[in-house]
Amino acid sequence: MGKLHPLTWIISGVALGLAILALGYFMFFKPNMTEAQNYEENAELLQTEISKRPQVQKRVKDAQEKVRVADESWQAIVEEKTPPVGLPNGGIDLAVNRWQLTADSRHFRNLIQRQLNVQLKRGGVKVINAPLIPDFPTDADTIMETGYNFPAYGFPVLIYNLGQVTVQGTFEQIAANVEAWSEMPNFLAVTDALALSGTSPTLTGTYNLSLVGFIRGKNIAPPVPAGGGSGNNAGPGAPGGPGAPGGVPGRPGGGGPPPQFEDR
Repeated sequence: MGKLHPLTWIISGVALGLAILALGYFMFFKPNMTEAQNYEENAELLQTEISKRPQVQKRVKDAQEKVRVADESWQAIVEEKTPPVGLPNGGIDLAVNRWQLTADSRHFRNLIQRQLNVQLKRGGVKVINAPLIPDFPTDADTIMETGYNFPAYGFPVLIYNLGQVTVQGTFEQIAANVEAWSEMPNFLAVTDALALSGTSPTLTGTYNLSLVGFIRGKNIAPPVPAGGGSGNNAGPGAPGGPGAPGGVPGRPGGGGPPPQFEDR
């Protein structure tokens, strides 16, 4: 067997070295470089996110401030545009038992009518035709559902589509009367379809009127227990029944006849 040429040994050595380098590159060096590159990219992404932190904190703070301002604005509306809690304060308390609520609602209806009567004369007009607030139902079993629209609307609310109002006065007086509904306390009042007739300076104005009253209160009395009796079926002495405190003939539970509008 002849000896290999020295060049052959050199070529074989170079080939073996290249094979070893290739093995090391693909098995160790390249994966390590790829992993290192991934680490660098992740580090850059993290740094980018970290740099955004002040902006994110500012956005959160701005959002919290907007919520606070909105809450304060809504509370101001609540204080001005919703009836207070409790009859002594001119409102209604839905936490009392439902027999009592039927009696209290009669008084509450009268309070609403008085507020309406005052508002109708704003601007110095003469009231020709005025609406009446309807009576609340007398059935304790359904007073919340039919009287306060709960839980149908998800919250207690009074909705009165009162129909047409007719007033007389100068153009300025009628305009002031219509504009004054936006200032009505305890209720949201909406007017539409204003029409004027007559000869100046005395004009007749007609418009449609609706009232919405959101009722405040964290607690609502539970339904009447089965077989407990309610409304006109309540027993003697029961709230809303014959002989109840404050009762008057024809209106069990008190409250008296509803106040009619008087243009004084």
